[in-house]
Amino acid sequence: MKKHLLLVTVLLGMPQQGFSKVMAPDVLPGALPEIVPQVTERVQRNTGQLRQQLIQQQQLAQHLAKQAALPDPLTALPQTLDIVNQRGELSWREVEVELGFRAIEREWLLLLSGSEWQQLLGDWPQLPDLVQSEHKLHALGLLLIKIKVPAELDSAKALDTKLTSTLTTLAGRNHLYQPQSAPPNQSQTAPSAGKDALAYGNVAMCQQPVTLGMVDTAIALQHPALQQNGQLKIEQRNFLPAEIAQSYGHGTAVAGVLAGQHVTSPLLPKLSLYSASAFYSSNLYQQSATLSHIVQALDWLASQQVRVINMSLTGPDNPVLAAVVRQLAAQQIVLVAAAGNGGPAAAPLFPAAYADVLAVTAVDPQLQLYRWANQGDYIDFAALGVNVPALRADGDVLKQSGTSIATPVVSAAVACLRALQPELSLVKIRQALIAQARDLGGPGKDTQFGYGVIAAPLKAQL
Repeated sequence: MKKHLLLVTVLLGMPQQGFSKVMAPDVLPGALPEIVPQVTERVQRNTGQLRQQLIQQQQLAQHLAKQAALPDPLTALPQTLDIVNQRGELSWREVEVELGFRAIEREWLLLLSGSEWQQLLGDWPQLPDLVQSEHKLHALGLLLIKIKVPAELDSAKALDTKLTSTLTTLAGRNHLYQPQSAPPNQSQTAPSAGKDALAYGNVAMCQQPVTLGMVDTAIALQHPALQQNGQLKIEQRNFLPAEIAQSYGHGTAVAGVLAGQHVTSPLLPKLSLYSASAFYSSNLYQQSATLSHIVQALDWLASQQVRVINMSLTGPDNPVLAAVVRQLAAQQIVLVAAAGNGGPAAAPLFPAAYADVLAVTAVDPQLQLYRWANQGDYIDFAALGVNVPALRADGDVLKQSGTSIATPVVSAAVACLRALQPELSLVKIRQALIAQARDLGGPGKDTQFGYGVIAAPLKAQL
């Protein structure tokens, strides 16, 4: 059959003649014996190339299938997870709650003024028996009350029956929040050729002395790239219970982006960094922070007169977190937060999606969007956050990716703006960053890159 098709192909390519002449042996072109081997060789060569391409495609499909089958560190967590202290005793239990987010089992937070708390105690006589802790937030001027409710009250609807309409807006679960970076040395974008449009770490954002705060894991202060030498000063405070082991990996990486002296020069050569440690390890891959500890950390940073706070973390919307963000914004404290690594179809994550927060996404050196970055109207700016050399707590340096890694770049820019003009409002800061940004995607603000990419050095004129 193949020979017949080959003959037809050859004949169709010959000059048109009468059919009888074409088929007559005595009028066949003399070159035909030479043409047939050439065509046969070409068909065989093309067939071999197609077979090789098919094998490569099958291998790629198998590789992608294996990658897709790998458990995601967050979704791999069981529905309930006991967190034990260093003595092996149960400290709290993580559970899956509404919309697939996680929280501490049956724990709720109330953010109240002193008078509101006294009123609630009078209206709810059984409340004192539910109280787990009470913290006075000095910088915010509020009380943070943690309660553990019985199962029948473990929903917003059930709690509504115990709270007035005003207090309902200041009550929320003790949700868990996670950092937003991929495992070290894991490439997160397709390879691309060409000269990098963004170079990492050869230029400082500014040379002024700046102050910056961060809520993250603890920082490995013994890392050789983070030695405090008069130019770098780090003050660190732990907000976890003393018997809970701190996590160090993510915060060390973020601090390294800001001030690391390793393969590159630091973004902020003269940095006073206030580090609030709020994260513990849920498993080998995932760190978590309770909203209770995050709120206390933010209040401490505000009390230290920190005016710019990096939050490379995400989680659900929560009335308590929203209220704290509003209070900080009223004090002209700027929060810069990771947009999230949920992918282009993911719902908005918080605190980045609050209007008073600057939301940051990540791009690679060729200005391609990080493939797992959240997208949406709340994205404000992008920065380099793919395959970035990042410090590890063990003293090593490995590449990391994620919106967490991009966020400190924008935080550094905001800190420099605040160093130049301390009373600059969030509106003015946003305008200055827009002037600094390199517009990508559609003209102006878009759902992928926001207003564009921020990179050192700071050029915006105030």
